[in-house]
Amino acid sequence: MIGESPRLTDVAEAAGVSVATASRALSGRGSVATETRDRVRRAAASLDFHPSAAGQTLRTRATRMIGFIVPDISSGFYANALKGAQHRLQAAGYQITLMDTDERPDRERAALLALAAGRVDGFILCSSGGDGSVVRSIERRYRLPIVFFDNVVEGVGAGRVTLANEAGIQLLVGHLAEVHGHRRIGYVGGIESETSGAERLAGYQVGMRGNGLQIDERCVRPGDWTEAAGRAETAALMKLDDPVTAIVYPCADLALGGLTELRARGVSVPDEVAIVCFDDSDAAPLLDPPLTVLARRDRDIGDLAASMVLRALEHTAAGAMDVRISMELAVRRSCGCPQEAPTSKAASHARSSATNHDAAGGAHVG
Repeated sequence: MIGESPRLTDVAEAAGVSVATASRALSGRGSVATETRDRVRRAAASLDFHPSAAGQTLRTRATRMIGFIVPDISSGFYANALKGAQHRLQAAGYQITLMDTDERPDRERAALLALAAGRVDGFILCSSGGDGSVVRSIERRYRLPIVFFDNVVEGVGAGRVTLANEAGIQLLVGHLAEVHGHRRIGYVGGIESETSGAERLAGYQVGMRGNGLQIDERCVRPGDWTEAAGRAETAALMKLDDPVTAIVYPCADLALGGLTELRARGVSVPDEVAIVCFDDSDAAPLLDPPLTVLARRDRDIGDLAASMVLRALEHTAAGAMDVRISMELAVRRSCGCPQEAPTSKAASHARSSATNHDAAGGAHVG
């Protein structure tokens, strides 16, 4: 009938093969002789035949969708990582389904289960601190690759991309102690049940001991990753009988909250209290004073995580990859340096279980 789109049966008839052979030739799945495959593809091209995406999904279960699950998409870090992953996946013919867990393990669990039930081919996940049982169940039942970034679940997954959390915080503590002579350095916030929170706190502790400094537990203020926590815990530090002279913040929102609280109290930064931050952000160099931070490559992190998912989809027997991204110190005035200085490289370089960066799709590491 005029106006009808060509069907697979039309392609099979034009190529002189069965419908099953035509399907295998066009999908690339199954064994088909090269001459037969070429004949089928020529027939499809001459008829302007395009396979139905819905039909392909039903036949192969492949959706060409990757689940991207994060604790808070309003964070610049997660938004930029999403852009990096999206660019890599779209180039390979995949799209992203985004889920925000609001830092809640129960929402992470619900998101994983909902997407695993036939709606995605794999996951890129920043965990909110779940116990890992759901991830293990999805790997076992659905055989879907899961790649972690930033916060991970131990012992599972097709790969992980994490920051050099401990080494980065050590670099910040060392800068305050060695360059500016601070002895009483506080630490604010970070969720210790998440790997990034635990590793950054450990970096503070190792950095203090490595510089011969005592850790006053009153100067270590637990919390979450929010601006509100930054304000509240900074206020607690400033109420001590012997207040700190410098503060390390493990993320940008905490630092912004801390800076706001110090300004509200009339505390001069960095003359009375110096501050440094693990996270860089678009706003960091524009604040007064500009924040000394650890510069990083957020989009590269997303790009690399996406590359690992694609690698796992293409090579089901591929071993898990584990990559750490090194950090660089971006010196600005909030630490007490007189002016913005050139970015200096961290002493700790990226460590990777891959033999070379091409194994992860060509993304640069370290």
